[in-house]
Amino acid sequence: MKTARFILKIVAAVMTLAAVVCAIVAFWDQIMDLFDTIVDKMEEKRADRCFEPEDLDEFADYEDSIL
Repeated sequence: MKTARFILKIVAAVMTLAAVVCAIVAFWDQIMDLFDTIVDKMEEKRADRCFEPEDLDEFADYEDSIL
């Protein structure tokens, strides 16, 4: 009886893994679209953080002295 329970647990685990793989394959396009959207938002936030307009005010005097 213990052997049958062990085999059934293995079968259940394999079927669960198969269901997860099928779900990933079925929704692959949507998963990749979500991933691309997240990456794009992170890049936009990083770009906004790197470029701040008030940083350019420091160079205004330098440009005036050259001309």
